[in-house]
Amino acid sequence: MGGRISLLVTSVVLLFAAGAAPVRPHTPAEFLNRTIALIRAQSIDSAGVDWPRVQAHAAYLARGARADIGTLKALEYVIGELHDPHTMLVFPGQARTSEAEVPTVRTEGGIATLRLPGLDPREAGEGRYLDAGFAALAAVPPVCGWIVDLRGNTGGTMFPMLTVLVPLLGDGPAGAFVGRGGERTPWEIHDGQFWLDGRSMSPRPNPVRLPRRPIAVLTSGDTASSGEASLVALRGIARSFGAPTAGAATGNDVVDLGGGVMLLLTVARDVDRTGRVHGNTPIPPDQPAADAEGAAKEWLRTRGCP
Repeated sequence: MGGRISLLVTSVVLLFAAGAAPVRPHTPAEFLNRTIALIRAQSIDSAGVDWPRVQAHAAYLARGARADIGTLKALEYVIGELHDPHTMLVFPGQARTSEAEVPTVRTEGGIATLRLPGLDPREAGEGRYLDAGFAALAAVPPVCGWIVDLRGNTGGTMFPMLTVLVPLLGDGPAGAFVGRGGERTPWEIHDGQFWLDGRSMSPRPNPVRLPRRPIAVLTSGDTASSGEASLVALRGIARSFGAPTAGAATGNDVVDLGGGVMLLLTVARDVDRTGRVHGNTPIPPDQPAADAEGAAKEWLRTRGCP
């Protein structure tokens, strides 16, 4: 569990970050109160919290704090009251990984398997991730079906992942984020790019074009956050196999609290192209299977693969 949480620290959508101003009040008490107010106003899980009780206990925990850092224990208590595993504090140096894994494709028996790993947004591996994904897809010979393996995708920055997936997703609507008030921010695919509310979020266009073929998706309890966003984008055009996901199909705002500490605050849920809303509940596979890959191949054979 500890390994998964360490990666979930960086499994954030990062799409709202541009509008998140640093929280820098003048006193520790003001810092605490403003940050709690921000959490209360924006968290999608805010409605279930007894805020007068929580705020009073947070003030008690932070009593005597002489600097903002002295209130972090109180903020961790507040975050715990949300009961949202995707909202958290990230401290300097936390959640870094070794050299980023990259997408790979192997072809066997007319079936291409795309393994789409997570990508830590705090590592400089985005360009390498895209280069490897585009090259792997471009090198695939004609196939009868696809398997997208998300079992090891614990999250990260979603936009490079979905940009690699563009040729399989097809042009048109691919899902959405839904905020606390029900407002929706649509996901769309066109021109080789992933678009969010009419703005391209792809670091660069995917030049690969592929004919439409049946798609199977493999999931596990390690499929989390942006890995789940990749699954959500495929729902409605693919069949999933394996085990339920981690249950973090949500989008985060990123708030700079100063001193290198970041608040990752869940502000939206993922919506698939069929209109189903996902969130902090594991997404079950269409077909539970201990041998997910074997079950996926068997299904693809019923869809025209030899």
